Amino acid sequence: MKLATLKNGTRDGRLVVVSRDLTRCTDASFLAPTLQAALDDWARIAPHLAALSESLEHGSVPAERFHEHDALSPLPRAYQWADGSAYVNHVELVRKARGAEMPASFWEDPLMYQGGSDAFLAPRDPIRMADEAWGIDMEGEVAVIVDDVPMGATLETAREAIRLVMLVND
Repeated sequence: MKLATLKNGTRDGRLVVVSRDLTRCTDASFLAPTLQAALDDWARIAPHLAALSESLEHGSVPAERFHEHDALSPLPRAYQWADGSAYVNHVELVRKARGAEMPASFWEDPLMYQGGSDAFLAPRDPIRMADEAWGIDMEGEVAVIVDDVPMGATLETAREAIRLVMLVND
């Protein structure tokens, strides 16, 4: 099942289900107006989204052409963005580019930070910088969207909280 958020003049956009080949989509806002609303009621909504996805593949629901330039970020804003740097070689290169040494502990201890999540850029929107001399970096990453995960959760409990996996430019 592929989900997207289309621009509709609101801050959070409109939820759609997208065909596997990314050429068509169908409105899902009658199930949940936004992806965040779907996530908030995932146990009830996800089976309906999956059924709608299958119906789209079989051509049994109204569809429109999917244009990625009409898409917002899937979650235009989120409750939290926690970024873990698992690729230590990349961290080392980025720090070296800034003229900073990488602490030896980074090879042993995971690097994690909480970033801003109040507004994510749409995939085709320009990256606006106050000064391009600051440098613009493209980092292709994997984002894992989870439900509430209790503190001290086991690996299995955390795995069960995974709702969506997507690609992201950080």
